Formats: sequence, structure tokens, C-alpha cells
Amino acid sequence: MLGAFYTGTKLLDIREVPNPEPGPGEVQIKVECATICGTDVHIVAGEYFSRPPVILGHEFSGIISKLGEGVTAARLGDLVTVEPHKYCRVCKFCKTGREHLCLDKRAYGSYYNGGFAQYVVVPENTVYPVPAGVKPHEAALTEVLACCIRGIDRSGIRQGDIVAILGCSSVGMLFVKLARRAGAARIVISEPSQERREASLAFGADRAVHPKDLPETLKELTGGLGPDVVIECSGVPAVTEQAIEMAGRGANVVVFGVAPPGKKVSIEPNQIFLKELTILGSTINPFTHYRAVEMLPTLGIGDLVTHRFSLAEANEALDLATRGIGFKIAIEPNN
Repeated sequence: MLGAFYTGTKLLDIREVPNPEPGPGEVQIKVECATICGTDVHIVAGEYFSRPPVILGHEFSGIISKLGEGVTAARLGDLVTVEPHKYCRVCKFCKTGREHLCLDKRAYGSYYNGGFAQYVVVPENTVYPVPAGVKPHEAALTEVLACCIRGIDRSGIRQGDIVAILGCSSVGMLFVKLARRAGAARIVISEPSQERREASLAFGADRAVHPKDLPETLKELTGGLGPDVVIECSGVPAVTEQAIEMAGRGANVVVFGVAPPGKKVSIEPNQIFLKELTILGSTINPFTHYRAVEMLPTLGIGDLVTHRFSLAEANEALDLATRGIGFKIAIEPNN
């Protein structure tokens, strides 16, 4: 088969390797669609942990093509999505119901070979069949959707809240959908790209403005009180600063975007005290993948996949994702 390996350079090495065979308790998946995450871009830029050489791709769907010994629930021919994380099960966090904070967390697509390949082998317990009618490119979005559901859970959005979402990549678009379902009365998007701003309005945002216009827009929309919830999706440190500055009294600020490790922000502690802000992190998808699968048929997120490439074109796909072109860039390894 072909696989797109990260080897520590700025380009993926697309090479032929033997098909992986499932061991006991594992399944082989013929990958139908894998989407590029911002984390993949960070890995190739040398800004995020990985263990090269490794096949990237942790957002993917495919058809179960082989079963390993002892597999009891997975069925040949099912279209599935994969929750790509593996945990140690022995650290404090795994033993207290917080496995997403595991001290030895590893993942397919960074530590183990992932979905930028024609076939991948994963444990049966990471596989989730998708509902009938869901297409492979929609199913490939399950992992990022599950992460966003975690962010919404952390945000504490209540019925009638005013929500500001800073950054409108595919993640920002998912937050628009989820915030509305959580009860947001008005949703404001801040995004420098006019194309993305316009798309967010079609996706359900009430207002979409350039970041320089955000303060005045929020002042007008909230009567000067500020939003109840701010979700930072860009991973840009200056935007995190703006999120804290723009938040209203008593607001929750969710830091969701992945900034390069080592980057720092400057904040005014008095603002946290004076406005009694709650600043929350949100990492990966603890026990939300199942919920994401259940939402796929009705959420209407398939249009987020704006570009599709073959596996041989993986570097072209990565370049588009790096430059922020479109929303989700997909690789279809067996097309």
C-alpha cells in the first residue's frame, strides 16, 4: 500500500509499504477519507510531538476490511470512524476518569501509523460504526467534532447567552453549529478572511466581523456588557489576549486553539479578578466521540470538506491546509 510518512522534514514522504495486518483484538480499515487537522500542520512544522517516521492522519473514516483474532463486535464491511487515542490506564488521571490528561497518551497519526494511508490497523475498541446514510467525508470529521463537543461542554453555554467565537477555520464553523444547539441566542464570529466570514453566516452565525471591528460590534450587540462566552479557536496568542479582553463580566473564556508550544500571552490579572472570568482549557475528546457519531446525520457539516486529493497529492493537500485555504482538506487514499 501507499502511506504518507512524516520523517522530520517539511514534506511528506509518500512511499510503498506492506499492508498492515490486524493482530488479536485489532481490525484493519480500508481508509476512505482522512482530513488534515491543524495538529498535522504543526507536526510537519516541527511544533508538535510525533515519533517519525510515522504515517500522519488522526481524522479518518473507512471500511473494516479484516478482523483480528478475538474481535467480537466489529463487522466486515462497516463504515467506521476511529477515536485515535491510546492511554496508559495506570496513571492517576486514567484511574480517576480523566484519561484525556493521561501522562503517557499516544495517538494514531502521530505516535502510531494513522489514516494518510490506504490501510490502517487499530484496536477494535477505538472503532465506531457510523449511522446509515452518513458519507465517508462526513464520518472523517467525527474526531474534530468530538473535540468541539468537549469545548462546548467546557464553555457552559446557557439558553440565551451571547457567544463570541474568535477564528473561523472548520473548528470555528463547528462551534457555530454546536453553540446554537446549546442555546446561544446570538453568535458573533471574528475572522480576518472575508470568505470565511461569509461562510460562517451561511452556517448560522448572526454576525461575522474582521477582528479589528470586534470590540465595537460586541459593544453594540451587548450594550457594552460583553459576551457571556468567548471561544478562542485560532491558536494565535494575540487572539487569546483579545478573548480575555473582550469577555463580559462573569464570562467563560475557552482556550481551544492549538498554539505552538512555548508561545506566551500577556494578560492583565486585574481583568480576571474584576470581571470574575473563568478561563478554561479544552483538550481532545474525553468520552465525546460516541456523541459526535450520533450527531452526524442531523448536524449538516459535510460541506466543511472543501478540497479533496489523492494520496499521491498529499503534499499539495498539506500546502493548502498550511495556507488556510478552504476549510477541511481531505485525502482519499484509495481513489
